Amino acid sequence: MGMWKSTAVCALALVAVLSLFAGPAAAVDRSAGDYWVYESEMDYEGITISGSFRYEFEEKDSLTLGSETYDVNVMKVTGTMTGETEDFLGISASMEMVFDGYAYEVEGGIASVKEDMYTWANMTIGTGSLALVSRVETQSVTTYAPPLLSGFVDGETGTGDQWNETTDISATSTTWVDGTMESTHSDDYTESYAFTVAAAEETVTVGAGTFTCLKITVMDESDDYEVYWYSSEVGSWVKLSSYSMGDATPYMTLELSEYDYGGISAMALLLMVGVIMIVVVVILVVLLMRRRGRTPAQAPQQMPPPPPPTG
Repeated sequence: MGMWKSTAVCALALVAVLSLFAGPAAAVDRSAGDYWVYESEMDYEGITISGSFRYEFEEKDSLTLGSETYDVNVMKVTGTMTGETEDFLGISASMEMVFDGYAYEVEGGIASVKEDMYTWANMTIGTGSLALVSRVETQSVTTYAPPLLSGFVDGETGTGDQWNETTDISATSTTWVDGTMESTHSDDYTESYAFTVAAAEETVTVGAGTFTCLKITVMDESDDYEVYWYSSEVGSWVKLSSYSMGDATPYMTLELSEYDYGGISAMALLLMVGVIMIVVVVILVVLLMRRRGRTPAQAPQQMPPPPPPTG
């Protein structure tokens, strides 16, 4: 095989390897070890509370809603938020909230099938012996049929896209106050949502880094809306802001501060390309030496340098 033919073969091999990573993934792939941590801030009854949430892949499962069965990713959700304030009477109040539950998303995507969340909230008004402490515990279970965000497909949904979704929602909420069950409420209803992707991608910088994102606005029938910034590199949201109708300031924000996602990252791709290039160069050098009747040099021995040539 001639040198140039060998070079062509190596080049084609390189192109074949790189083509595996040339385009965005057509599906979101969750695997063991994947997690996302978000820093959050929220206005709760006039108290600004902040904290963090962790979403972590736990397992793959199946979930049946009515006559439909979905393959799902089971995501463990945990979080804590705290805050304090002082009202106009000078009485201090503090809030601590703890979250623990699960989110079920369609396997291969991010559409939401079910949420099952426990929330513990401790409210303290005043200080010392006169402090009033109240503990409220809530379990909320919500299902979506068809799954919410079914219209979004990583690698296919793009800038300028628009679509509508209508889903049947079943929600059950049970509340305990200071250990005593206060109420249980169930509601079944249908909700429609309008999705709009911004005309251009946006660069978003958060604690976890800087990412190129699709900006997606989701509006419900009450004109409340949420804005999501989605990154294929992260395999999830980089940032989220929730707004009430007519408000210009979000009542809740989430920003990615840390993550580990099994999808290939830009840095990993760069390192892989570098390794492949080194391998190709080594192969070309070996082929060139063989064509000249030589073999690659062996590792140098610890010997003194040769004497200089004589005239």
